[in-house]
Amino acid sequence: MCWYRLGLIFALLEIPVVITEQGSLLYKKEGDFVIGALLALREFNVSARVCGPILDLGAVRRAEAVAFAVDQINNDESILQNVTLGYEIYDTCYDSSVALRRSLDFTKRFRDGSDNVIGIVGTSLSATASVTSLLMSNFNMTMISHFATSDDLSNSDRYQFFMRIIAPDSYQVNAIIDILLHYGWEYVAFIYTENIYGRGAYDVFVNKIKQTNICVPYSRGMRSTEPQSVYTDTLDDLQELRSQSHLSVVILFAELENIHHFMQTVYSRNATRQFIWIGSDSFGIPCLNSIKGIEKAALGALTMIPKAGINEKFEHHFQKAQNESESDNPWMQEYRKDVTENDDCPAFDSLLADAVGVFARGMDALLRMECPNQNISECKQKILGENRILLQRLLLNVSYNSLSNGKIFFLNRGDSLGRYDIRHLVKTEPGQYRFVTVGNWTADDRLLMEPSVGWDIEDDHVLSSRYSYDKVPKSLCADPCGFGQRRITLEDQPCCWRCEQCDDDRRVINETCADSCINETAGFYRWPREDRQECVDLEKQVRSSRPESIIIISLGFVGMVITLIATAMYYTKREERLIKASSRELSYIIAIGVFCTYLGSAFYMTEPSKGTCTIRRILPHVATSLIYVSIGTITVRLYRIFKAGKKSLKRPKFIHPKSQIMITVSLSAVPVIWGIVWLCLQPPTIHIEVNSDESNRFLLVLCSTSIIHRIGQLVWDIAVVFVCCYFAFRARNLPANYNQSRFIAFSVFSTLVVYIAFAPALVMSDSLMQDLYSALGLLIQATVVICLVIIVRLYAVMYTNFIPTETSENSRSANPGSSQTNRDDSGKPISSISKSLEIIDKTM
Repeated sequence: MCWYRLGLIFALLEIPVVITEQGSLLYKKEGDFVIGALLALREFNVSARVCGPILDLGAVRRAEAVAFAVDQINNDESILQNVTLGYEIYDTCYDSSVALRRSLDFTKRFRDGSDNVIGIVGTSLSATASVTSLLMSNFNMTMISHFATSDDLSNSDRYQFFMRIIAPDSYQVNAIIDILLHYGWEYVAFIYTENIYGRGAYDVFVNKIKQTNICVPYSRGMRSTEPQSVYTDTLDDLQELRSQSHLSVVILFAELENIHHFMQTVYSRNATRQFIWIGSDSFGIPCLNSIKGIEKAALGALTMIPKAGINEKFEHHFQKAQNESESDNPWMQEYRKDVTENDDCPAFDSLLADAVGVFARGMDALLRMECPNQNISECKQKILGENRILLQRLLLNVSYNSLSNGKIFFLNRGDSLGRYDIRHLVKTEPGQYRFVTVGNWTADDRLLMEPSVGWDIEDDHVLSSRYSYDKVPKSLCADPCGFGQRRITLEDQPCCWRCEQCDDDRRVINETCADSCINETAGFYRWPREDRQECVDLEKQVRSSRPESIIIISLGFVGMVITLIATAMYYTKREERLIKASSRELSYIIAIGVFCTYLGSAFYMTEPSKGTCTIRRILPHVATSLIYVSIGTITVRLYRIFKAGKKSLKRPKFIHPKSQIMITVSLSAVPVIWGIVWLCLQPPTIHIEVNSDESNRFLLVLCSTSIIHRIGQLVWDIAVVFVCCYFAFRARNLPANYNQSRFIAFSVFSTLVVYIAFAPALVMSDSLMQDLYSALGLLIQATVVICLVIIVRLYAVMYTNFIPTETSENSRSANPGSSQTNRDDSGKPISSISKSLEIIDKTM
């Protein structure tokens, strides 16, 4: 005998317990061999330490089921032939100390030599089964429990002679986890009793959910005798957590007393309809007894009870026993007097009958092995005692088909497989509540639930479910991520997350961003389909076939034709004084720039290649420089000439056509140099993009551009236009709109407006729109210049015969007596305009 076991036993025996007359009742029948039974039939008054009244009709049925099962074995000639079984049934009152004292009644037989007890059926609770099994194992006596479910009892090294016809709590925990996964409940609280039943189940639960998305942000263990403040604090903690998240599911893996006090607190604090309770078998087995009078607090709860069938023969026997005036069952009379029948509460009596059947078959195998031909009275004196270890091994090998519960067998450690009914607390009518079966769970088939379950919970915890049910309460830390988003777990709160939008080109699998559908290195370009689950091929669209491309190319072609015609006409009128005065050479350069500008706009709309991408980088900006450097040179030349004419006939420097051409060509080389530098730093390449239109995705081939290169070109272009604007403004009052200076001013100011309007779009928009804006800007720019600089001069030459002369107004302004007036050799006054025109004529 192990000393630690004896210490535990003696400690429990020191606990004072008052055994009343009712608490000492014994239901007994003599036999060659006896099966003992330790059943919880009465509730226990903890404060008074006495056994209270009988619990319910099920308690009476359980005691009668053992007796009936033994009688059935005695009437069965196929087993234990010539052997009569007896029974001794005691009440443990749901208390460990009472159960231990009753166990000692069986151990007395070892001292008085009347050792004919095969084993013990019971007890009902894990706590009582633990201490009684430790005691009985010192005498090698096997216990088969019908309701002790703690996983600690599966420790065959410590509880070597313990077996059970019911599954351990690990199966019940598996069933609870399957329910959570079924409804998508990932954020749950766990309340348990701090003993081998509750704490053991919690440890198993925490270990098993590591492979799932389920988190436990709050858990609390309670002793059997906790003050009311503990229950109040626990409810406060749950309500605070609920206010900060979407917590709605609370698991109760606790003893009956803890459940009753906690539900009483929920009811008194008016905290109903805030949580979905998932109760273990200790919640479900007593039916409404654990929440009697406070059913509203637990409305909607899901509970688990072991699956137990019905034996029709026993039902008939029990009905008959109830109607008899006399009964050998000492608790039958008490039931008739004090207990109201509760049909909703299963008695699980068939499990007790199956445990009796296991003992009978194990004993039958032992007798056939050890006493094949001996008289039973001679054999029974020696068969027990030394052979109890052998009997326990034979019991582990028992396998038979029960009339009520199908095949009965044991695993290596003496456990059975889990089978549960899932029950739901509903309100049938005002003030009436009952548990109804809504599903079942087995170790083989796992969870099977009815298509829908009615929930009773506040609306702020109800949503249209993504889990195939309508209005399933959600129990999450945060709302599920939306379409196209991924879930990112928070480091400091592993049960919570934030949502982040995945890139449009990525698939979204299980709330994570998968690889992009575009792989430029591998050369394939695809796009996620609408559900973001798979990649699909996209059509490559040719740029030049787009409607806007066709329009721009056509307009560019028309502009080039007009430019060629205007230039040809300009050349034919080159000897006209107006044409000669307008700097013919620079006008030709302007015409070349206009032609290149129209041409450049067309290149923006053609299919990109390395060649076209190179042209795009250089041609439009060189053309802009040719136009506006030339215009600026012309404007500065005129401004300087007329300014100098106010002082003398001396010709300003660098106004000769050759000098003007050199200045224009030199400045126009700046964008060429800039473009060549960037061609070396970043050679032209092409890349493929997907358009941004979600309703019509397709592939676009684009030129790779550098934002720095683009900004550099824009800065130069705008700088040149600004210079033109400045001198155009200064030259706006040349006499009689000399050389169409006002048209030139209007053209450069219009171009500046275009740049201001298009520059932000060129920098901020996507590649496709950048090309479109660039082409449109070039078209407008070229059209403004050809109309206001070239065509207007042709019109003046062809239709007005315009010759720049002094106006009367300007002539009157030349005051002969003024100190500013110059005179010719004959002494006649010469105006500043005449001097300016003379300088221009000399430089034609």
